[in-house]
Amino acid sequence: MIPKIRIGKTTLFQNKNKVFVIAEAGVAHFGSLKKAKKLINIAKQSGADAVKFQAYVTEELIHSDFKKWFYRMKKKEVNFNFFEKIKKFADSKKITFLLTPHSETGIQWIKKLNLPAVKVGSGEIGNFEFLKKIIKLDKTIIISTGMHKIEELVKLKKFFKKMKFKKVVFLRCNTQYPTPEKDINLKSFDKFKKIFNNYFVGYSDHTNDELAILGSITLGAKVIEKHISLDFNVKDAQDWKVSFDKYQLKNMVKKIRKFEILLGESNLKISKNENKSRIWA
Repeated sequence: MIPKIRIGKTTLFQNKNKVFVIAEAGVAHFGSLKKAKKLINIAKQSGADAVKFQAYVTEELIHSDFKKWFYRMKKKEVNFNFFEKIKKFADSKKITFLLTPHSETGIQWIKKLNLPAVKVGSGEIGNFEFLKKIIKLDKTIIISTGMHKIEELVKLKKFFKKMKFKKVVFLRCNTQYPTPEKDINLKSFDKFKKIFNNYFVGYSDHTNDELAILGSITLGAKVIEKHISLDFNVKDAQDWKVSFDKYQLKNMVKKIRKFEILLGESNLKISKNENKSRIWA
């Protein structure tokens, strides 16, 4: 039995069809407070449960000798004051605000902002010292698992088990931007669930439509993450290639909510309305 866990005001239950939807704004603000607020509005108006940004200090992440990537990341870097302002804005809109820490300072910012959960990127799966620091926050952890082999996923599960930490959601993910349809492999979701039995699972999407998202929900995904953006065809950026605009995101969430109803119950029984037809027939 998977124990229920909370993400902000939402509680995940194994036997309920409610899906937690994260609108991943990432660094699509490009350092603009105005754009960050617009991204939060898009997430809220779409009906998403949370909006998420990425937090890091470039010097802690990339050595300055790697000039191309250093400056590419540096120009999107924002400080704690920036996150403090947009978190306050998100609170006013009544949408859960989340961050992905890519450096240790980001972990401290999450603690200071008292965020309800931490999203961890696929690149940190083997970074166990980093994960230990996140566990110390004692918040729900949502972790993507792209780029990793089965044995690495098993090792990750054993790590959390050893740490006696159960407030984790593992997201199936492919980190190609965008992911070719032939590489989605929805059938592998059952094996993914077996690896992470006794934990909630979800899906982080990097395709150009919602088909894989809806398919993953059918297979048991309880958390969905999808990139959003205001700008497309941006030089020195890749997130826009797998991002939805405000119309696409709203349509996606609408379909997810309808899908929750369509899933219904696992019991094989005649519905009340069908029973009327049965009597007539």
